Amino acid sequence: MHQCPCKNVCAAKVPIFKDLTPQELARFNEILTTSEYAGGEIIYHQGSPARILCIVNIGAVKLFKTSPDGKEQVLRILRPGDFFGEAVLFGEQTQGASAQALETTKICQLDKYMAEEVIHRNPEIAHKLIAALNLRLLQAEEQIESLGTRTTLQRVANLLVDLAAEQDSTTVTLPLSREGLASLTGMTVENFSRKLSELQQQGLIQAQGRRNLVLKDLKALTELT
Repeated sequence: MHQCPCKNVCAAKVPIFKDLTPQELARFNEILTTSEYAGGEIIYHQGSPARILCIVNIGAVKLFKTSPDGKEQVLRILRPGDFFGEAVLFGEQTQGASAQALETTKICQLDKYMAEEVIHRNPEIAHKLIAALNLRLLQAEEQIESLGTRTTLQRVANLLVDLAAEQDSTTVTLPLSREGLASLTGMTVENFSRKLSELQQQGLIQAQGRRNLVLKDLKALTELT
């Protein structure tokens, strides 16, 4: 771990920090540290002490919970500009989920006490933080609603449409294994694979290697959701 070398770019990527002045961003650059993780490496474990606020600088991070019987539930995938580990800002002593790098990933980290200091000096950041967390709550509620009201085929179609929007392409790279994507959509891996095959048989998608899919009819997939 060492001082963040990203020259204010890391904090500027994050929506809740985007309106800070150059001087304030420079202050962030002084107190941010950065760590690099290999694909598959754990950043922190569920139940570990909550000590740092993290910002994804490069790469991708998976947040997930593990049940007492060892079953993994994927919560979300984070990309550059996303933050996580916000439990440190609310007096929570331990992390409620685990964080894992999905590929070579650089994380900018802000110590708990330094994060609190910055927020106390910039109350508008606290308002933006609350708004960002409220958006996450709404997204979680939408995910719960999706699991309860959408068919499994609709869930897979919705996932692919979201990936196309996120990657701005009709050729999408799957961010997780089929097991991980099945967990994210509340399905068994067997059922998830069957639904992908069903969409391919309908001519809506085409596999391109192990991790890429061509969305041949994005409009039809969107209507299916």
